[in-house]
Amino acid sequence: METTAAGLDHIILTVSDYERSEAFYGGVLGFEVRALENGQRFFRAGNVYIFLIRHDATPPGDRFSEFRIGLDHLSFAAPSEQALHDLAEKLIAAGVETNGVELFEGHFPYVAFRDPDNIQLEYWYTPPRE
Repeated sequence: METTAAGLDHIILTVSDYERSEAFYGGVLGFEVRALENGQRFFRAGNVYIFLIRHDATPPGDRFSEFRIGLDHLSFAAPSEQALHDLAEKLIAAGVETNGVELFEGHFPYVAFRDPDNIQLEYWYTPPRE
């Protein structure tokens, strides 16, 4: 019996407002966001589905915090370093707070930002190995 996962299938993010999240993930980040009959939204990042759901039990005004047990952040793979610069410009134009393109340990370029519910996100470029 195999005990290792063959990959990641899906991620579910709790959001406070479907339309606002769809506008962010679809309009700003450019994912093709689709709605399910129950109102939930989803999109695909590579081979992984990301679902956006609301819970009636979520306290009003609740915000994501990476300092609680659970998710710290999600990082999307960028196809090129230029794509990082393009996204940084788009985020800034949309009023999303970001430091633009940064370097992790001086080598790996990425863009860090947050969605409307404060979920920490990154767009990360890993150059091909030579």
